[in-house]
Amino acid sequence: MATLSPKYIAGFLDADGSIQLMWRPVDRVDSNPEVRRAYLSIEFGQKTDQDEVLYRIQAAIGGKITHPERQGQPPVTILKVWGKQALMAMSRIRKHLVIKRHYANVVMDMHGKAFNVSEARVHMKEQRKMKSLPLPNFPPRQWLAGYFDGDGTISVRIGSGRTSAQPTAEIVASGYDSEGVEIIHKVFGGSLKASKERSHLVKWTLTMPPSKAKEFLGYFAKHLIAKKEQAYVILGCAEMGHYRDGKNIKSAIKQLKAHPHRLNETRPDVPSILKTIEDIQFKDTYKGRNFWPEGRSKEHLVKR
Repeated sequence: MATLSPKYIAGFLDADGSIQLMWRPVDRVDSNPEVRRAYLSIEFGQKTDQDEVLYRIQAAIGGKITHPERQGQPPVTILKVWGKQALMAMSRIRKHLVIKRHYANVVMDMHGKAFNVSEARVHMKEQRKMKSLPLPNFPPRQWLAGYFDGDGTISVRIGSGRTSAQPTAEIVASGYDSEGVEIIHKVFGGSLKASKERSHLVKWTLTMPPSKAKEFLGYFAKHLIAKKEQAYVILGCAEMGHYRDGKNIKSAIKQLKAHPHRLNETRPDVPSILKTIEDIQFKDTYKGRNFWPEGRSKEHLVKR
């Protein structure tokens, strides 16, 4: 199992992680009880049936994994890194952060120092909403893989009266954490607008015809963990030049989303999945002839 890169971990932290301060008493008997010493903490969370990525992050930066009980909620896995381990980890990854880089710098500067806790929390809340400038012109591949594994979604829909699939990639972010989707939108296109469900969120959506799927997913798919098989199924279908077997494509992505991603779980077999998706011929109604897009067959695709 390859060790995760700092860029991937930074992308995942930008999406599904949090940077926090823990507070401990100052080591003086006469100290003001409102003044405490700050210590850096990093936390990641995932549903337990999708927690492979947390164990791989733990292998790279340390920390402790727990499984807190939540009444009436799906089981979750939490990875928490604190103190010297968190400081060492953040020293490795903070330059690769896109969204939380400014806040990481603020918290690292506070680590080990004493503050009035109430005043510090007000300051941290203000700093949390500050943009991390300057922003990169292009999202690094491994950062984008971590970010998409955390906050990204691959969806497939079939329009009314149609049989072809329409795959889309989506990312939802808070309004003050929009740097990531802004960069992705600038480079790959799509739409970026306020979420209809929750107005304080922004939603980036990219419709992926075959050429766009190759451009976007092909850019970073090999670095994904949680969504790698989903990306490769869409890329495999894109190699056919179309998504005419919409029913099987949609079913394949649905099954992959439900498949557990745990450390010792068997990974889904993408070539076998692609064999269930038909490279359906299309008919030139004017000349009455059948064609195979790009002259390729499904067998050619799977053997590659």
